Amino acid sequence: MSKFNWKNLIIILCITLSIVFILLLIKINTIYADGFEENIKIIACYEETLEEKKDFIKWIDFKVDSKSLKAVLKFCQEYRQKGVELDYSQILAYLTIKNSNKFSLSSTEANLKKLRIHLDGGGTIDDIYQDNKYYQRNLESYKAIFDGIVGDFRKGQLEDGEYNIKDDIEYGIKAFFPIAYGFDFTHYDDFGANRSYGYKRRHLGHDFMGQVGTPIVAIEGGVVTELGWNKYGGWRIGIKSFDQKRYYYYAHLRKDKPFIADLSLGDKVLAGQVIGYLGHTGYSDKENTNLKTGSPHLHLGLQIIFDKSQEKGSGEIWIDLYGICNFLIGERAKVIRDNNTKEWMSLSIKT
Repeated sequence: MSKFNWKNLIIILCITLSIVFILLLIKINTIYADGFEENIKIIACYEETLEEKKDFIKWIDFKVDSKSLKAVLKFCQEYRQKGVELDYSQILAYLTIKNSNKFSLSSTEANLKKLRIHLDGGGTIDDIYQDNKYYQRNLESYKAIFDGIVGDFRKGQLEDGEYNIKDDIEYGIKAFFPIAYGFDFTHYDDFGANRSYGYKRRHLGHDFMGQVGTPIVAIEGGVVTELGWNKYGGWRIGIKSFDQKRYYYYAHLRKDKPFIADLSLGDKVLAGQVIGYLGHTGYSDKENTNLKTGSPHLHLGLQIIFDKSQEKGSGEIWIDLYGICNFLIGERAKVIRDNNTKEWMSLSIKT
């Protein structure tokens, strides 16, 4: 009988173990590589998410005067009559680059004349500034402001307590001035003025001085998101536009009866609808208290929202409304009073 060759057995075992070890290393490396690749994907996705969150407009330097706003609207309407649909916000973005955001009627008319020559020659606005990042930023800003103010709309007339919406589509100003037709008011550009009640701050709205009880009209349609007492604004209404880009703030409303009857949080309102009454409330922790100084007035604010993080806090964007209000002054809703309910109602709305 031959002797068992232990030496060969040891060699075979070593080779086998080496093969197993190599296969194990290959498997571990594959798992690690897959995991590493997945981790890279997760990190990239996270970075993209962060970048997306950061990539929105943080402020707007709105300086367009009312005469320029009217000139641009007239320009758009003239081309509509020719069958050419121009974007109102595009033209404002174009003008802002041309005049370095220094608006005047003379510069606006001069630059519109140049644009007319370009358009009549077969060109477009995008031919001029499509790749300009400042133009694109301005365009997004103006669309956020004006998409609910200028564009296509249908009129509605009050009939038997309900609004009958017409089928005809019109183009122009589809918003309303906030003070009802036939009621006196005064205003001036007070955006940025100092305020000190509670804490030192800038005035981020526009004030209309008027008589207590003056009907206040919704500038644009939207959803009621704020309704009640605030120690700064007194009785106030907050309405967010249907596209979530604009938040309208109506404050210092009338003591005892600030809102129209049955107005509730979550209600949808239409442009031109009476929503409340001018008053003198606020600057108090005690509800239903009138201001101790000053005159009865409406505080109107317009907040522009590009990201949910801007709804509350230090990232809020409020714009100067003086030019826009003068632009809207010809769009005052006529109202009638119901002798039974004593409520005011608009004779017309826009949708």
